Amino acid sequence: MDKTIDQLNTSATLKVSLIDGNAINFSPKPRSRKRYGVTVRYYESGSEAVSKRIDYQIELSVEQFKNEHKTWQLCFDKVELYIDRHEPDLVSEQLASLAMGAIFPVKVDVNRENEIFRGIVNHPDILNRWMKTKERISDKFEGDITELYLKKMDQKLANRVELEYALRLDMFWSVFFHPQYFKYGSGLDREMRFSFPAVAYRNLVFEGRQWIDPVYTDYGTYHVGFRSTEMLTEDLRFQLRAKVANEMLLEAQWDLDQAGGLLKHATVNWSLLNGRESEKRIFFSAYEMETMQEPVNGQLLQEKDEEMLGEVKKKGFWARLMS
Repeated sequence: MDKTIDQLNTSATLKVSLIDGNAINFSPKPRSRKRYGVTVRYYESGSEAVSKRIDYQIELSVEQFKNEHKTWQLCFDKVELYIDRHEPDLVSEQLASLAMGAIFPVKVDVNRENEIFRGIVNHPDILNRWMKTKERISDKFEGDITELYLKKMDQKLANRVELEYALRLDMFWSVFFHPQYFKYGSGLDREMRFSFPAVAYRNLVFEGRQWIDPVYTDYGTYHVGFRSTEMLTEDLRFQLRAKVANEMLLEAQWDLDQAGGLLKHATVNWSLLNGRESEKRIFFSAYEMETMQEPVNGQLLQEKDEEMLGEVKKKGFWARLMS
């Protein structure tokens, strides 16, 4: 159920620690690492049975620049891909998994609001990995479909802007970089837009209310919520193959670290609705599996193009295949 202004403006003392304008302070600890388990479940025709399931892990490393105020470099690696609880076996799945291993790790620089402002900073590394991956794909697969796939990937990866756009169509990327560190004001809520790729190769924009709870959760995190209802357009009705549904409901929740404001857990529940009945549903979840903090010892990044200190170790069958 949606929260109201009255619920947020309680007489209780505001227990969460906020900075000027009631904003969450984004200040992740340098040389910290997190591992997230990510699951995306798809439901069809109102059934509670999962029609498709995708699982993977995200390994995040944080570095901070010494010569730039409130600037961090985030490194994301995407590993351990499973589709319907097994390693990729269809040709299309194997191609996607191999391409994933070439694209990641991805490094971006962010500011105090967790906004990417220099784009992908390790684009040359991605291109080098892709050239090696292309050779392995060509050795393993043949045919016109493979050639067309390699041509499309060449075009997409060569253009850094195109690659950045493709990453915005990744569910974890959309959830992680959704704006949360702005000024919420005295009501601890405001109107927001949330872009979420509920449709293949397309971000849908949802307009709704976003709020922050005035007290920490039982396990000591900030809790941010978002809710939106949008009517279906004709083109979406066709693309989603909607039967009689006429609206979409999206509900999202984030738990953020009390120290530094970095993502800890997140869920997104998207539904295609006909009244109260659901025709289609997507449930996304990301949860912190592991967190580590290495000693800083004054070792901060000196320049924006300096390599991250330390490498995230690849794991999994397809990662081993590429080694």
